[in-house]
Amino acid sequence: MLSAVKSWFGKSLFETRNVNRADALIALVLSVFAILLTSGVTHTGHPHGGFWASLAVLTMTVPVLWRRRAPLAAAGTLAAGSLFNALVVGSMVRCGAALPALALVMFSLGLRCELRKALAGALLGVIAVVSLAHSDPNLTDSFSIPGSVLLLAMWGVGRLVRSREAMVGSLRERTRELSEQRELTAQLAVAAERTRVAAGVDDLLHERIGALAAEAARGHEAVETHPELARETLSTIEHEGRHTLAQMREIVGSLREDAPIEPQPGLADLDGLLERATTADVHLHVEGKQRTLPAGLELSGYRIVEHLLSTLQDAPQARVDVRLSVEDDVLEITVTGPARADSNSQTALAGAREWVALHGGQLEAQAPRAGHSQTVVRLPLVTAYA
Repeated sequence: MLSAVKSWFGKSLFETRNVNRADALIALVLSVFAILLTSGVTHTGHPHGGFWASLAVLTMTVPVLWRRRAPLAAAGTLAAGSLFNALVVGSMVRCGAALPALALVMFSLGLRCELRKALAGALLGVIAVVSLAHSDPNLTDSFSIPGSVLLLAMWGVGRLVRSREAMVGSLRERTRELSEQRELTAQLAVAAERTRVAAGVDDLLHERIGALAAEAARGHEAVETHPELARETLSTIEHEGRHTLAQMREIVGSLREDAPIEPQPGLADLDGLLERATTADVHLHVEGKQRTLPAGLELSGYRIVEHLLSTLQDAPQARVDVRLSVEDDVLEITVTGPARADSNSQTALAGAREWVALHGGQLEAQAPRAGHSQTVVRLPLVTAYA
């Protein structure tokens, strides 16, 4: 039985936690005012009661506490309290405190209850105001109709606000659905573009591999008779092969679902790397003339420095020097600093060797002396054929 009552009226009548502070203040003010009216402290010119009358009038003000979480329960308590005060306690001025409480509860009924419960609450509100008008000498029975109209107007305002909130919620839901649809459309457009790009990969490979094969045939014919032409041809094959590989890496990377949208890092990004990768006191030195290097070489140089930093101590008091030297035919990277003595440094050094091997370069790691190590990397800008 208790569970059925809770289901109908709402659990806030039985649980007082999470009471709205504004409602608590309003209920306190109305309750104090009602006690002053019924106890005789405030002169009204009409009969007043004692302790029990002051206690009974609280049934017409305290329900404001749970008007938000259980508005139907609040309306039921107000109606029962109004009937009890009218039939048992008798004629007494209570309207100054009871009418505001009724108006607040009726508004909450219209705002927070579904239609069936809201209509039941409206009926309870009419019963409460009719009982109040009958027992309050300041109102009399003639107030029953205008009082009921006033309370139903408050109930209607609550329904109107509820309808507006429902409309706003529906618009928000539609906006979310449209946003999801736009995102899906964008994904489909990206997928279509990837399909188009993938379809062109075959033509690109045929064109580039055919050109490389033609250059290789020309070089083969000139090996014996024109050695210089053969060297030039092999150098062209190397450069075209690297260019094709870089282009294929870019195309294949763009076809991945998790393809990065940021550009690949290069030597120009070393300052940021040195700030993020270690807490040591790092000094970067750049020597040689400034020139544009192949994107693959720039990326490899960045990754090599990143790995070599992991072979050194990561401490604020450690000094690390990174030196870049760009010459006509080689990029030289030198990293010097206090060495780390653990397996992680060997793993990082092995990773650096892999990047160096991609370009046919050299890596010389000197054994630590007095706790310091120096690693020198040389990456050729052109091969020996050129």
